[in-house]
Amino acid sequence: MTATAAKGELSSVARHIARSAAKLFAERGYDATSVREIVEAAGVAKPTLYYYFRSKEGLAQALLSVPLARLVATLRTLVTTEVDAIQCMQRVLEAHYSFCREDPDRARFIYSLLFGPRRSEVAGELEPFKVELTGWTDAAVRRLAEVGVIGRDRLDSCCAAFRGLIVVSTLDFLFDDRPLGQDLAARQMHEIVYGFGNGRGLEGPERDK
Repeated sequence: MTATAAKGELSSVARHIARSAAKLFAERGYDATSVREIVEAAGVAKPTLYYYFRSKEGLAQALLSVPLARLVATLRTLVTTEVDAIQCMQRVLEAHYSFCREDPDRARFIYSLLFGPRRSEVAGELEPFKVELTGWTDAAVRRLAEVGVIGRDRLDSCCAAFRGLIVVSTLDFLFDDRPLGQDLAARQMHEIVYGFGNGRGLEGPERDK
């Protein structure tokens, strides 16, 4: 890991280089993007990139490791400290969405690695984060089961459904220009908890079918 990545923060120049690189990585792929193209897009000299990141690999690590570690830490804190299980799940959804809104090109780069060729030099960097992000998201769903919001016998299906909800919502935002508003997580949780019907609910035998 580079010194810049290890510090967990970037200077304004380094952030500009990283954002320029993320855009190119997302559009062309990591392996197909050269250092020359990055510095030209950022309007800096090669030594400037090497000063902050040491290499293209170091730049990719700064784009991946530090932000994803921060997201994992956020999810861990929410799952272990938020008292209300529904609020916990809602805040976990919002954390994922906020991560994408914060830097859409970075998020597109991450998705390109997740769904792109496995042979990419930096794709392996994602695996530990993928495991932790999935684990803490599933842990929030388990809390819903613990308080009876969802049935324990439906836990695996609900975990898959919430992961799918996050992926579809963020992909729609990143690649189809659909909104990812700050109220989306709250609306989604309301619809999931109270149903997608007309709000009246079912009465009598129909409710139990």
